Amino acid sequence: MRQKIYDNHRTIGATRRMWCFLFILTGLLTGMANRSYGARQPSPTSFDCKVQPYYKYRKDGKPGREITLKFNGGKLYGPATITVDCNSVKEETKVNETTGVSELSVLLPANAGLDNDCQARISVITPENELYRSVIVPQKRQWTVYIYPHSHVDIGYTNTQQFVKNLHNKDIEVGIELAKKTQNYPEGSRFIWNPEALWVTDNYLKQATPEKKKEFIEAVKKGWICLDGDYDNSNTSACSDEELLNLFHKSHEIQQLTGVPISTMVQFDVPGASWGITQAAFQNGIHTFIEFSNLGTVRKPWENHPFYWVAPDGKTKILFIQAFPYGYGYTVKGSKIGIGRVQGQIPGIDRISTKDPTADFLDPLIFDETAKLEEAGSPYDIFVMPWALADNSYIDTDLPDAVRLWNEKYAYPKLIIAGAKRIAHDFESRYGSIFPEIKGDYSEYWTDGLGSDAKRVGLNRVATENIVQSETAWAMLNHNQPAPRELVNESWRYALLGAEHTWGYSNPAAPMAKGIEQTKASYFENAYKTSNELLKKTFAAVEDPGSNKIAIFNTLSWNRSGLITLSKEQSKAGDRVVDEKGKTVMSQRLSTGELVFWASDIPALGTKTYAIKAGAAKKGRGCRLNGNTISNGIFSVTVDPKSGDISSLTDLKTGHEFVDSKSQYGMNSYLYLLGKDSSDKTQPAYDIVLKIKEKGPLVTTIAVQSKAPGCNWLTREVRVVLNQPWVDLTNSFDKIGTRTKEGIHFSFPFDIANGTTRMDIPWGTMIPEYDQLPGGNRNWLTYLHWVDISNSNAGVTWTSIEAPLIEMGSITANLPGGAHGAANWYKTLPKSQTLFSWALNNHWNTNFPLEQGGLINLHYAIMPHQAYDATAAQHFGLEENRPLLAVPVKEKPATNSWVKIGNPKVLISILKQSDNGKGMVLRLRSMSDKPEKVDLSWTDGKPHKLYSCLADEKPIAEINGDQTILPNGTISYYFEP
Repeated sequence: MRQKIYDNHRTIGATRRMWCFLFILTGLLTGMANRSYGARQPSPTSFDCKVQPYYKYRKDGKPGREITLKFNGGKLYGPATITVDCNSVKEETKVNETTGVSELSVLLPANAGLDNDCQARISVITPENELYRSVIVPQKRQWTVYIYPHSHVDIGYTNTQQFVKNLHNKDIEVGIELAKKTQNYPEGSRFIWNPEALWVTDNYLKQATPEKKKEFIEAVKKGWICLDGDYDNSNTSACSDEELLNLFHKSHEIQQLTGVPISTMVQFDVPGASWGITQAAFQNGIHTFIEFSNLGTVRKPWENHPFYWVAPDGKTKILFIQAFPYGYGYTVKGSKIGIGRVQGQIPGIDRISTKDPTADFLDPLIFDETAKLEEAGSPYDIFVMPWALADNSYIDTDLPDAVRLWNEKYAYPKLIIAGAKRIAHDFESRYGSIFPEIKGDYSEYWTDGLGSDAKRVGLNRVATENIVQSETAWAMLNHNQPAPRELVNESWRYALLGAEHTWGYSNPAAPMAKGIEQTKASYFENAYKTSNELLKKTFAAVEDPGSNKIAIFNTLSWNRSGLITLSKEQSKAGDRVVDEKGKTVMSQRLSTGELVFWASDIPALGTKTYAIKAGAAKKGRGCRLNGNTISNGIFSVTVDPKSGDISSLTDLKTGHEFVDSKSQYGMNSYLYLLGKDSSDKTQPAYDIVLKIKEKGPLVTTIAVQSKAPGCNWLTREVRVVLNQPWVDLTNSFDKIGTRTKEGIHFSFPFDIANGTTRMDIPWGTMIPEYDQLPGGNRNWLTYLHWVDISNSNAGVTWTSIEAPLIEMGSITANLPGGAHGAANWYKTLPKSQTLFSWALNNHWNTNFPLEQGGLINLHYAIMPHQAYDATAAQHFGLEENRPLLAVPVKEKPATNSWVKIGNPKVLISILKQSDNGKGMVLRLRSMSDKPEKVDLSWTDGKPHKLYSCLADEKPIAEINGDQTILPNGTISYYFEP
């Protein structure tokens, strides 16, 4: 019993102790609960909803829109049930927030809010409270963002040209290494590298070891390296027809090496592009053009508005995509890392990586930009943007991980690292059926920089014409001998590097700038030098420097006449000139010691010979001189002795006066602008002296000598030639170098009532405003061979050999804001019959030389006429730019004219030996706005096979009958004799 009682007491004690422990524990837990669940903390009284601009992956793997709930009045503690009711789908989620939260996120049912706005009804039920909220979820598309990784190719902008070349070579090797490392990453985050310009690829392959070259080719085949077809980022509107075709020449060579087709081109930095790029790209198998323009320039109306860009022929077209401007990567990341590091200024670094790849990345940019597009009603769910840490920068090796982590976090926007071919394919396959077709010139902006080195720009323009003439003359003379193809290609390479948009160092005042500018200058000088070497090689087999017999070569496709100028040495035999039939032709010994004579009816793609003999020049009625007025029987020109300007240009047959006497500007008037002075503050030439330089009868010239602001001296020569239907002007000045902002213009106000302006551009003709795309430059324009202003009765065709920049109506080059002052630029171009040759400037504070000095010669010509004739305008422009070539020979050279064009509205752009040396290439250009029959006839019989081809010169289809050329179109043929 005692034992039993003892056990009972022990049990009771244990029970009491247990209850005591439980009581204490309960008290502790209750206290904790009171603290945790809000006995002393307020519960939420409401919540706000923020609809996020992205989708995340739901548990079922589908994308759901995220909404962030932000609680008001207190944190959410403990268990809660969150219910989302949207699009007739109700989903419930239970949470238990033991530590309390101020906000949490929920995902809507799959694809809710994708096609239209929707309502989301959200409830939060807790033991203490029931909270409800309804929110409208605005429509949000599921965007795909294509990222084009690159390093902007600015050849010399950030360092010497050689340093830049080495940096881009290293980028290729790092790019291949990174692509290999990430090849097993999820789709979209696998790295690919875009060298951007084939200048980079060309340089890399030239210095690569056989092993490295093989590795590169394999990388291209695997898609790790994606190639685009243009050689560099060029001012395309400053290129000639054939030069623009040669922008893609290197792509054919590299395609053959890799076996991978190249069908895209990209253009960085330069806003706009010549309309002629459509034809040039298509001829080279390029079907998509993606432009990543400079961040600070005009972005509308074409950004994220792709279209099929239709060529002047009305049929040929390429896809044009203006993507997000380049430079964002530098703004958000590269600038924080440091420009020296990303541009290779620190030894031992050849790539960029950070501890957190997601830092300084694409949010909020992607959310903001896609929201703008949706608000604007864009029909596309694709956004394209480039990624580089700076101009000429090392690769951001964080990119693949940044993209991978982004895509793990977000379902949409989905990021894809891609090249231009993938971007174009995906864009076109999804939306090609709704892309509009657009015609017109996207007139470039950066071309004002052409005026920063007027002398060398002139050399480049002459060089590109020399190359075409030498190729055509080689075909006429040496068709059985291989053409000097390496020298031809080298000449084009130098010309393209001249047209490339980089001219100098980022800081032109820095010590490094001078060397970079000298290297750039060498491109122009070498283009000119090698083009003249080509001409010399072409005529080497027939030239006899000591001969008094002169062969005149016509490299154009129509019979022509023209003034021939021989040096004193070439004409030492005498002043008398006789033709092949022994007939004496009119000649004249000039005050310079040169001898000139008129060569008549030189056959198309043919020659005539003349002999220089002892005796006096043939005399006859020729040009007339009457005080300060000269005439050649076709028109008269009067020079104002007070200003030195042309005060009258009169058609002697119709009596039409072509000088607008009411204009505030004179004809061929020198206009100097300082700083930001407006056009009404131009400073003219002064201390005018008129001299008769040549008195005829074949040539009569008035020389206007003067002083001029910004120059040591200025001379303007006005020349007329007997039988020549245009007046020649030569404006020469000795420029004083200065870093004060300045500009030199020559004005040409024409009296042609309601005249329409037309311009020759690469592979087309453009009417300013009418043929210009919205957003294109209207403040200054660049033309190729001629500008015409005409009404139905009268007009003039005008050209400048060396200076390609013009302004219409008024001088607008000194607008405040300079290159980035978009708000001040013309939105529309007023119709005017006054044009200005913008000869030179130093307006830029970066990239271009701060000053230029020395002797500069500019040649102009004005051809009065009646109604506009496109063929006559093109004949005039080409004859001025591709003059008759005079070569001393022992005997008349045997030539092959090959082919004649029976339709005068169809011209030969070039006749050349094919690159493979086995055949010939004939390229035609139409000057008609209607379809035209080509009307080919072969002087030595039709080739045994004639094929159509493109610029790659590969035969496509055999041609058996005559072809029709499209309006303003082009056709290329390949044939073997």
